[in-house]
Amino acid sequence: MEDKRDKILKVAIEEFADHGYKAASTNRISDVAGVSKGLIFHYFGSKEKLYTAAVTYSVDLAMQEVPIGEMPTENFMEGAIWSTKQKLQFSKNYPAAFKLIMQSYANPPAALAERLHAYYTEMLQMQDVYMNQIFERVTLRADVVLEDAHDVIRALFDYTIKMATDYIRENPNATMQEMQPLVDKFMHMMAIVERGMIQKT
Repeated sequence: MEDKRDKILKVAIEEFADHGYKAASTNRISDVAGVSKGLIFHYFGSKEKLYTAAVTYSVDLAMQEVPIGEMPTENFMEGAIWSTKQKLQFSKNYPAAFKLIMQSYANPPAALAERLHAYYTEMLQMQDVYMNQIFERVTLRADVVLEDAHDVIRALFDYTIKMATDYIRENPNATMQEMQPLVDKFMHMMAIVERGMIQKT
């Protein structure tokens, strides 16, 4: 019987990912899964609980396939490239689960909101590790607000991750050496942040 439950769950992930919660149809789920609609409600109780179970399954799968604790923390670019490759590989291997996670992040089931928030907070904390490494080796000018400096670096991180994501999507087998131009660009931008870009007269 567990095989039928798993089948329902996997079909539900596809259905919710393709149509969203409101437009998703338990009739379609039962047809594709080859089970009665009554069996769906026997296992899950309601459409809402089925959705929560589908998101939970997807998040568990992501945490298993993309373990944040294994992300390199000594070098931001290595960490950014590692996380980007892992995310793209997960989206390639499990497109429906990835899509459902992205959808649910904006409007998660109440039962999962805290858990999803904790997962994404853990990912953001890795950025803080890199930022702390940067601020430990520099002295800010007296007129620079630390919070503003953090926001500037975080924006640079976000841009760099997008740049790496676009590159890896087009070059999925790229090595770290082949991505060296991205590393150089990041270092050049960091140098501008540290030194400034306006020539004083």
